[in-house]
Formats: sequence, structure tokens, C-alpha cells
Amino acid sequence: MKPEGSMTNDQARSARSRRASGFVIPSSLSPLRRHAGFTLVEIVISLTIIIVIAAGAVPMFRGLREEQLAREPIIELVRLAKETRIRAMREKRPYQVAFYQGGFVASRYFSPYFQLSELTTFLSEEETGSRRLNPNADDSDSDLDAGAGETPKTSLPMAPAGPKLDDNWEQHYDLPQDVQYTLKFWSDTAETPITGEVVKLWVFQPTGISVPLKLHLDRQSATFDVEFGALTADITREVIDLK
Repeated sequence: MKPEGSMTNDQARSARSRRASGFVIPSSLSPLRRHAGFTLVEIVISLTIIIVIAAGAVPMFRGLREEQLAREPIIELVRLAKETRIRAMREKRPYQVAFYQGGFVASRYFSPYFQLSELTTFLSEEETGSRRLNPNADDSDSDLDAGAGETPKTSLPMAPAGPKLDDNWEQHYDLPQDVQYTLKFWSDTAETPITGEVVKLWVFQPTGISVPLKLHLDRQSATFDVEFGALTADITREVIDLK
């Protein structure tokens, strides 16, 4: 039996070889090092890296926030277009988004020759609650939607009732003061600045189809060029230029 603490021949040869080469593993660098930690240099380097990353991230987040704020009119227009299209399909009658210098208005379809004075009256009557139930009806009870709001007079059995019609629905968005914008429909030869008395209509048919639209919106902080498709009113192309 070997004495306790004795080494085999291989272990003895390995120890002699290490001593001969001058390589001895210090106990402080052994695999079972007990007191591991960070040096001051390592801490300083880590803090420097964190500061550099944070300094680069702050402008990025600031830019994203500024872009989100500048893009608010586009977001609101998309929301109005979606709701207008859904109502046109659900109620089987045309709806519209009216563009004017002060903003966007979504409602029932009016005359294609809708003027700013009529739009102003419509908005004021909506605020006071004095508007007629059918905004398309004139004094002779004619209707642009071919009598969709009338009750048929017949003794024959009636078909199941269709969707409930909401003649009073209206939503609008007021543009910020620094916004200027132009529109171009597929049939237009040039962009139309929406200023002064100009009113342009984006009509959604009962099928949900609308005319393709290009919008250029200019703000102090950014400019936007947005294209809307005809089938879904989704944005098909968007270019943003932050100033």
C-alpha cells in the first residue's frame, strides 16, 4: 500500500517537467478560484460602454417620438377611411371623407359639388344637434342614395330588414395649425392644394372601393408622401422626411 499523499510515477514525472520548465500554476489562478471579482479597470470599461450605448439610443428614441407626433394626421386619416369604408359596405350606400383646409370630415355621401359653406353649416348643425335626420334629403324629399332612407309603401310581404342606417354619423379631425397638404386622385393631372374654399371628396362606394389617393402633407417637423389603395384604403406607399 502506498503512503498517503504519495504520487504515481506519471504524476512525479509531470511535476518534475513543470518545475524544469519553470511553469508553476499559482494557487490564485486555479480552476477553483474562491475570490473572483471585477477590477477597477473592468468596471470603468463596462460603464463607458453603457454610457456610449445610452448616448446613441436617446436621439433614436427622440426621433421616433417626433415622427409619431408628426404622423398623427396620417394616423387619423387612416382611421376615418377605415370606418367610412366599413359603413359604406355595411349599409350598402356611399360614404365620404371630405378634405378641407381645417381637417377631414367623414359622413354620408353628399353632392359631388359639395362646397365649404355647406360643410361649415353641416358641422355647426352637428354640434348644435339641429341637423335633419337625412343630410342628403332636399326640400322635395329627393335623395342621392335612391331612397335608401325611405320606407316602402306596399302590402306585399316585406323582406328581412337590412342593417340599421345611421344618418347622423359624422366624425372629423381638426388639423394642427402648422399643417399644409395637397391631394391627387387618379384622374387628376396635378396635385391640388387644400386651401381657402377648396373641398375635395374621397367617396367610398357600397362595394368598399374608393378612388386611389396620393396625399402630400407638410409640417414644420416632417413631410409625408402617402398613397392609399383603391380596394382597402390601406397605405400602399409612405415616404417620411424628418426635418
